[in-house]
Formats: sequence, structure tokens, C-alpha cells
Amino acid sequence: MRKILLVEDNETIVLKYSLEQEGFCVETAKNIIIAKAQIKKQKFDLCLLDISLPDGDGYELCEYIKKNENMPVIFLTAKDEE
Repeated sequence: MRKILLVEDNETIVLKYSLEQEGFCVETAKNIIIAKAQIKKQKFDLCLLDISLPDGDGYELCEYIKKNENMPVIFLTAKDEE
């Protein structure tokens, strides 16, 4: 089963549920600290990453992932600006 790390500070129950219905195993993290701990513990096939997080921004976490893991990242955000 493909594992996705969903890093989002807002409750995304609908997205998590939808991905699970498609056969994905989804782990969630509400901030960068939790996400890094999960990445160190287990292997993920994909990271869905919000840009605005309570303890930093998604770009920082993306840089960490790209330096330490071979995992694709998709930014998933509700920002109004590009």
C-alpha cells in the first residue's frame, strides 16, 4: 500500500478520507517537528505539504525532504497569492 504524509495544520479529514478510499495509507502531521519525526521513523511514497505551518513554512520542510529523502513533494495550499 502506498503511504502518503499529509502535512497540514488545519483538519483535513475529507482529504485524508478520500485518499484512504482510493487505497492509500495516510499519516498526518500538523507541523514541521511532527513531520520530521515521522519521516525519520518510516518511509513515505509522497508528501502533500502545506506552505503555511505553525512552526515554519513548507518550503523549509521541502528542503529538508530533498536533502534527506528520495520522496516527491506536492504543495497543497489555500493561499490566495502566487
